[in-house]
Amino acid sequence: MNKLENQTLALAGILQSAALVDQLASKGICHSECSGASLGSIVNTSSNVVDIFDSKAKLSVGMSTLKAVLSKKTKSMQAITFYALSLINLEKKLMKNPALLDTITAEINTFNKQTFFEITHTNSIARLGELYKSTLGGLNPRIMVKGEQLYLSNDRTANHIRALLLSGIRAASLWKSQGGKTWHLLINKRKILKTIEVIEKSASPSDNLAQS
Repeated sequence: MNKLENQTLALAGILQSAALVDQLASKGICHSECSGASLGSIVNTSSNVVDIFDSKAKLSVGMSTLKAVLSKKTKSMQAITFYALSLINLEKKLMKNPALLDTITAEINTFNKQTFFEITHTNSIARLGELYKSTLGGLNPRIMVKGEQLYLSNDRTANHIRALLLSGIRAASLWKSQGGKTWHLLINKRKILKTIEVIEKSASPSDNLAQS
């Protein structure tokens, strides 16, 4: 994997978190496999981008969303784009707050040592959601998620949304570590779209990004 491919995968991770948040807020459900990969990335300490998300296939929601956003093929991406940009900005604020970063890192380390549940278990999601709420949720401007009140007022869904926002911060940090910059989204659209094609073509049949 070259640097641009790693950046594109990490960027897809941000868009995936944003898209899954939008799915939960508007429908009360989201793509379970991709959600599991995004949640798992929070506690995965690997330095390999693909390993962090388990596989390319488990970034399928993020890749398709990234392609749609960059191609401007649909107007339904406004909320998702807003969430993604908000996550990138929130990650910047986090990097300027070492104490808060240390708190989050320590809690994730404790989570990895103590957890008895799968990352997709209600208890794990609740714990990650509470971590976001008690740390990043206090930074302004807060990310205001819009959707159906029926789902937003449900505790399990709210926890899931917060946990996915935390995964978006992880993806934003990963993207930055790979050299990603916001201006790339404006200047390098064609390169990123081309890279998505390369990643999709290089994926093995068992790692098919077209899966849903």
